Amino acid sequence: MPPTPVEDAVERPRHRWIVELLLVVILVHSVALALWLAPSSPIRDAVGEGRLASYVDPYFQQGRDVVGIGTQQVDESFSVRAYVAPDAGGKGAATEWVDVTRDDNRANRHELAPERAHLIARRLATNLNLAMFNLSEAQRRVVRGLTADDLPSTVRPTLEGAGGRPEAVRFFQAYDQMATQFASLYAEARWGEGGRIVQVQFRVGRRTVPSYADRATTSLDDVAFRDFSFGWRRAFRGSLDARDTFDSYVKK
Repeated sequence: MPPTPVEDAVERPRHRWIVELLLVVILVHSVALALWLAPSSPIRDAVGEGRLASYVDPYFQQGRDVVGIGTQQVDESFSVRAYVAPDAGGKGAATEWVDVTRDDNRANRHELAPERAHLIARRLATNLNLAMFNLSEAQRRVVRGLTADDLPSTVRPTLEGAGGRPEAVRFFQAYDQMATQFASLYAEARWGEGGRIVQVQFRVGRRTVPSYADRATTSLDDVAFRDFSFGWRRAFRGSLDARDTFDSYVKK
């Protein structure tokens, strides 16, 4: 037989390295999914619910009770309300809660390529849910007690002092700010004609589909959302272009 070419001899170790790397990636992915689906255990607790959720939930959208390609087992919601003060003066009032994601679902129905504006609320809900899972229970209690008078510069040391990881605090504050801006612009477009938007409040919900054994009698609509509620936030005014964009999005 002819001798093996030098090029092939060089390529073989490289191919082996690529195959081994892929095997490691597959193994890590399989272990992460197995821990996500597994009941509470010392190993699962050591890895952390937040870390597992950050890997499995936003990217693969799989619940703990199922593994399946293309199967979405998690539904999330983003709701907004506002405190509106009359232009003529006098006492203001809070509006009703509006589930923005439910309205977006109606707008996206039968749409092969939904508008990006109708996807923002759900993505905010996904990231805020993840941010709250990443915080410790003590930090979540701090978040629930925040008001419009609490400045971000004072909130950070308070949250970091309650325990948990500093990067989790930064992640939460980034999406808390995004949600405040989105809620403010949405509220201005929806209720701004009736007065001045003074404060806004938002909440995010998360629910999973019923277990396979219950799906014959229970649908996803029958499952209640588990909510993370946030306190009132000072309304964000935004640029004229941003307000015009939300006017078109909300009133379309």
